[in-house]
Amino acid sequence: MGQPVIAAQFLRHVANCLELTGRSAADLLGEVGLDRDAIEGADVEIPLETFLIFFERASVLARNPAFGLHAGRLVGSDSIGPLSFLFLSAPDLRGAFASFTRYLDTMQQASRNRFAVEGPFAMFEYKVVDPALPFRRQDAEYSISAMFSLARQYTGGAIELSEVRFEHERAGPYGVYRDYFGCDVFFEQDTNLLVFPERHLAHRGRVLSPVLHPILEDHLRRRAGAGHEGSLTERVKAMIAHAPLDRPPQVTEVAARLGLSQPTLHRRLRAAGTGWRVLLDEHRMVAAERMLRETSRSVADVALTVGYAESASFSRAFSRHYGRSPRACRG
Repeated sequence: MGQPVIAAQFLRHVANCLELTGRSAADLLGEVGLDRDAIEGADVEIPLETFLIFFERASVLARNPAFGLHAGRLVGSDSIGPLSFLFLSAPDLRGAFASFTRYLDTMQQASRNRFAVEGPFAMFEYKVVDPALPFRRQDAEYSISAMFSLARQYTGGAIELSEVRFEHERAGPYGVYRDYFGCDVFFEQDTNLLVFPERHLAHRGRVLSPVLHPILEDHLRRRAGAGHEGSLTERVKAMIAHAPLDRPPQVTEVAARLGLSQPTLHRRLRAAGTGWRVLLDEHRMVAAERMLRETSRSVADVALTVGYAESASFSRAFSRHYGRSPRACRG
């Protein structure tokens, strides 16, 4: 299975933000094997790892440890394609967060995004779930900052946050975060989270006409149904990639999302020369091989991360898949 991908529109926005600092994005794009022409177009996708690496290097080039925070602050109606238009055209803020969360995975794989209401608070969660992708601080700050920026635009600045959480360590002055979000900001948490009072969800925006919302939803629904490559196999692969490695989706859930019965899904995968278990195991093994090759994590830790309770079972499965043991993978 290929690496997780992200819509190039996200990278275009980050590159534009870098150039606003007076630095050229061209050389940095070249360092990651891209150029401006390669990231143009509404349907262009790039490896998520390439995006994350570019973001971290852009922060260094801009000499700004909070570069992701500022890039998110500059997100507007045309910054991230149909998703930003979808958010800003929703009939109320509840619908804005719910629809954005529902369709984000059509433009970015290997991430968990969740919108929930718990008592008097509403919250939006974002996290890259592929443990083989280590560069995530700028992306996390950008994603949470971008959602706050969209919510501020939608409410005309009326939204007030209760708290913000980030999974990484703080790299810049705390005051930068406190001043921007206007609330307590916590670091080294389990996930990245935006928390605000539930009462804001009833707010009705006036940025874009709500007439646009069902049109945009239909476009994204078709994109989700078609999958990135269009084939059933690739659509199933994408759904597996979107879930945490240690909590893969159930085959019944995937079949329902595709509008198929479970027997029909199994039959069509067999006709394509593969199967549900084959695709699931392939995803786990590719992720495990990358972690073993690129990190110093123990075999037991990698086994748990990809969903194996026992390292011995993982080692046997890995050896069957690659013809060598996990330890041999490290050379």
